[in-house]
Amino acid sequence: MKRSTSVFLAVLLVFSLPTTTGIAANPSGGIDGESDAIQQRQFQPQVTAPTELENTTNRLTVTGDVRNGYSKYKPDLAVELASGDDELRIDHDQYAIVDSKFESATTEEQREMIRAAYDRLQNRTDALEQRERKAVRAHAAGELSSEALLQTLLRNHNAAGELSESLRQLEAQAKGVPGALSSTRADYKTFDYHRTPLRASLERMAANPDNDYHNVVVTTSQNGYNISVMDGNRYILETARFDNRDTTQVDQFEEGEAYDYSKELYPWASDRPYFQDNSPDHYWAEMDHEQGRLEFYFDSGTGDVYREVQEISAPSLPSTELGPWNGDGLNMTMNRTPTNGPVKVTITDQETGEPVSATVTYDGFEVGETGEDGTLWVVPMLGTNVLEAKTETGVVNGTVTR
Repeated sequence: MKRSTSVFLAVLLVFSLPTTTGIAANPSGGIDGESDAIQQRQFQPQVTAPTELENTTNRLTVTGDVRNGYSKYKPDLAVELASGDDELRIDHDQYAIVDSKFESATTEEQREMIRAAYDRLQNRTDALEQRERKAVRAHAAGELSSEALLQTLLRNHNAAGELSESLRQLEAQAKGVPGALSSTRADYKTFDYHRTPLRASLERMAANPDNDYHNVVVTTSQNGYNISVMDGNRYILETARFDNRDTTQVDQFEEGEAYDYSKELYPWASDRPYFQDNSPDHYWAEMDHEQGRLEFYFDSGTGDVYREVQEISAPSLPSTELGPWNGDGLNMTMNRTPTNGPVKVTITDQETGEPVSATVTYDGFEVGETGEDGTLWVVPMLGTNVLEAKTETGVVNGTVTR
């Protein structure tokens, strides 16, 4: 077994808890008080997806009755236990189906073993998607906390890594068995759905509990989700639209048309996209551009983008200056970037203009401290909210509407 600590935790889970098949939740099993206190408001954005923007990439957005707010993400033992349990089960499946009798089997028996193991991997992959959708919809309905939703996404991140490793081992075994496996390229891209830069950032957050400002903006509806976070000056967002996926329709694109279509979806970033036809029911494209990186998947039948991942340098985004707001000798200005993008907050001394270190709260939720240059990048919530900067000697307030 790999990672002895995880396996130990998984064994502990098997003997102390019911089988882990549902949503990874927090210990209270529902809405946690602090991090969800400001997440009860409902919004109905009237936008299309992806939203067209100027001088930056278009953005996939969530529609419907939207639940939106901050979550203070932190490490959680339940995720370690659940991930360890997933690892143990995946390793057990691999051993029970293939490893235990593979060397002594005939070629035909080996072929059947590999196919059975591959089918089991696909079933577990499908289960990741179902677990994600169940968690998102429970969160949108107010039945699951934001922290529990993030824990579910991180659990899928870890499980997808284990499944990917198991598939690599299975491919190695299949090399000497003609006809055992066909192309697995689409499977690896499906694992990549769950192993994104945002989830890797959550994983780093979990490994650094001393950082008080693990603030993530969570937006969900019955149609999908958007999760966004500032990692330094890097703006990371991940969006999924369940209603944009329809595997029952036939591929509408002729040869070469999907490549051209991908450039139409994100024209600002579409200089030379890296494009790949992964399976009969979807296409995948990646675009590096001057502000960062974009990756997206679109349905071959509907043409709709159903998954999008973006990493953007926040200072490179076009912005509009708001303010100033004054109070207690302090001056506050903001630079707002397009759609639901990050806001740069700047706090200075009203008389000298020198930068000021201040603790910043967003609608009562503490989101960080301005640095030596008096600035802090903040991911905003939807609606009109109060942003406050506080020092030992004064307070200044401003408002921002998204």
